[in-house]
Amino acid sequence: MKTAVTLLIFLDITLSVGQWSQPVTLAESIAPFGAGPELVPLSGDTIWVFWVHEDMTPRLMARRFAANNWDEPETLAIGLNGLYWPAGIVNDSNRLLVAFYEGSYPVEQTTFQDSWGIYTMKRTEAGWTQPNLAHNMLMTAFPYEIRLGRDRNGGIGMVWDENAGGMNSMDSVMFSRKTSSGWTPRRCLAPGRYPDVNCSHASLIPGDSTNFIISFWNWTYPNTNLVEVWDLNDSLMYEAQVFAGEQPVLSRSDDSRFLIFRRKDSLFGSVNWGMGWMTEELIASGLGWGTPGLCSDAMGWAWTCWPDSFQQVVLTSYNSGMGWSYPETVARFSSLGEPRIASDDSGVIYCVWLDHAAGNPGRLRHAYRLARPGIMDEYGQTPKSYPEHRPTIVRGILKMPLASGIKHSASSVLFDISGRKILDLQPGPNDVSRLAHGVYFVRLVPEAGWTTVKVVIQK
Repeated sequence: MKTAVTLLIFLDITLSVGQWSQPVTLAESIAPFGAGPELVPLSGDTIWVFWVHEDMTPRLMARRFAANNWDEPETLAIGLNGLYWPAGIVNDSNRLLVAFYEGSYPVEQTTFQDSWGIYTMKRTEAGWTQPNLAHNMLMTAFPYEIRLGRDRNGGIGMVWDENAGGMNSMDSVMFSRKTSSGWTPRRCLAPGRYPDVNCSHASLIPGDSTNFIISFWNWTYPNTNLVEVWDLNDSLMYEAQVFAGEQPVLSRSDDSRFLIFRRKDSLFGSVNWGMGWMTEELIASGLGWGTPGLCSDAMGWAWTCWPDSFQQVVLTSYNSGMGWSYPETVARFSSLGEPRIASDDSGVIYCVWLDHAAGNPGRLRHAYRLARPGIMDEYGQTPKSYPEHRPTIVRGILKMPLASGIKHSASSVLFDISGRKILDLQPGPNDVSRLAHGVYFVRLVPEAGWTTVKVVIQK
């Protein structure tokens, strides 16, 4: 049975390569440890990516994708020691907030730690602010895998794994909230106990009755691996949902909460529709090292990505509410890892990852999905996409033609995301105000081998 499942996944990988754009290189000379990447959607079709560059001096870097183009890289911070674990999020004012750690591993003596700590930066109309110290690390403590999350009211929380930190522990899950006066003192939510217990890999999403939902990995010697999912205010609330696994990641849409986690070399997922977490479902087997990526898109779907066991293929799967799809291939390379995935407001899916071929200083790579799944014609064939044109945003009136350079016919048709015909489109303005907001597709030029152009209707 295991052989049959592996063969099925391999066949699907082979057939699905063309669903993603050709990878492009965004940066060279990636730091070998704690470099990210972090992928953050802002608004509209704007996506930011963050990573740590390292040649002679470590630098925190950023690059913006908007209007179908990547801007030039920006330097956010230069480290005197090392820079690690970039994390980013959009705050309730639609501003980018970035966190990172500056310091060295292993920890030196306290007298050499004056500048070590977790820093944050915000982007304004004038550019990036100066790094601001959120938490100092003057004790013999150092963080791993910093992550940011929104609460249900738009506030920001920060979690990280911390080794020691004044506690008799190994790795412990730490937490802090951003307030008008700064960050609250760091709080230990899940203490480790030397040498038997480690708690790590925390992830935050908005809560329902509490501010946050948090997940983390609880490892107990010798081989007990548990994923715990809790409600969270300033402390853990109620009773945890527990799964057998490790390295959890959370994401949520308006109505759905998604959880993924590893169990040995397999990836599992669970969904909470508001009535509790469902039994986990196998997404894929044959995972490589590292924490998988997860996001929710504008349609409420979940998307996850991971490297294969040979670290040579980036794979992805989606859940549209009907279970997880068969894995599909994003890219191939001789040595890659740390993939991250995100969606813009129109439902375009982006993926970034690092590759480290022998003799290569490390590269940051990017690809995006050419079209959303599920759009097929009456013969069950997937239409040709039109990737050089970004989605058209419509608020009430859809005007044909959509873009210069595209040949239109009088028989253009509007389809919904499931491929169902919604409306025959006429040249000039078409009233679509009665339609529900969401992603639609316009079918063009059937006599010439028809293509599709994505349209997003917003209220």
